[in-house]
Amino acid sequence: MSTLRQGDMARPYRLEGLRVASSCFFLAADANYFPYACLAARRILDVSGDATPGFILHVGARDADMRVAERLLKNRLRIMDVSALFAQAGHTFRPSNVGTFVRLFADQLPQFADYDRIAHVDCDVLFNRDIGDLVGQTLHAPLLAAHDDYMYFRPSYRQKLSMQPGAPYFNAGIIVFNMPLVREQGLLHRARDVAVAGQMNDQNALNIVFEGKWQTMHPNWNLMSNDTKEFRFAQAYARHFAGGKPWGNQVDVELEALAVWRDLARDTPWLQPFRQRIPFERGIMRRFARRFDGIMGMLPNKDRYRRRARYDGGKVHKMYAEHALAGAMAVQFPEVLGGFA
Repeated sequence: MSTLRQGDMARPYRLEGLRVASSCFFLAADANYFPYACLAARRILDVSGDATPGFILHVGARDADMRVAERLLKNRLRIMDVSALFAQAGHTFRPSNVGTFVRLFADQLPQFADYDRIAHVDCDVLFNRDIGDLVGQTLHAPLLAAHDDYMYFRPSYRQKLSMQPGAPYFNAGIIVFNMPLVREQGLLHRARDVAVAGQMNDQNALNIVFEGKWQTMHPNWNLMSNDTKEFRFAQAYARHFAGGKPWGNQVDVELEALAVWRDLARDTPWLQPFRQRIPFERGIMRRFARRFDGIMGMLPNKDRYRRRARYDGGKVHKMYAEHALAGAMAVQFPEVLGGFA
């Protein structure tokens, strides 16, 4: 099995012994995020085709937006209102965008019953590669997910979430559920209970329940944009705008990616938020300020800056890529292995 070299970051990779499984993907949104979910889904269809079935699960999307969605997506995926599912479940989640909790119900939808692999994709993601390559990978664990390095700059999450020392943390913006194991172990049922009992966000609840049960995703499948410098939009299999939103302040959203969003929204009433606000990419000055992390790290109680100053994005990316190629489970103390603890 080959390993990923520094110069190979933008190239497609191949896992040996790929298993063909019944798979699908879905995005979830409330009424406000529904247009962005539709645009992100259209991008997936544009780069992937229709071989992998897709769904948009929404809570109360507006009729006007539904008409635009039907014209934009041309019945190439299924749009479903899951408001009744929430009402019937009777859960009281913490106040937030209710769409984020929809992913916790992937085991409850009869439309998903026949799928072995189910990928959830956030609305702030642009795919550059066929999603079938993501869901078609061999999985040895209930979940495939990408490390969230920014949590490792502040490792106090382990105590706050009652996780084991060194427990890794994943970002839930792009995840793949191995549904036979998820159903067998009742993991999403537990995640719903944990989210309600702790009045916490869905990502924290998923990390608690799936602790020790997730396989490392190649970082190119969830290449997050916050504070980006080493890896850019064109190198991503899927670019996750985890910091500034393309429809918001646009910080760290590459101009190339912003142009893709505008093209997706063209001829829809959703275009205006994607207009380029300034004649250059926002976030450049913030990335420049990161050069002073070493100085800030000399101050008391500034471990976050000390870790970030020692963080080598290229080295850590290569490490996770090799773990993904090997089909490895998420490592303990990834910040120690990466050399920035």
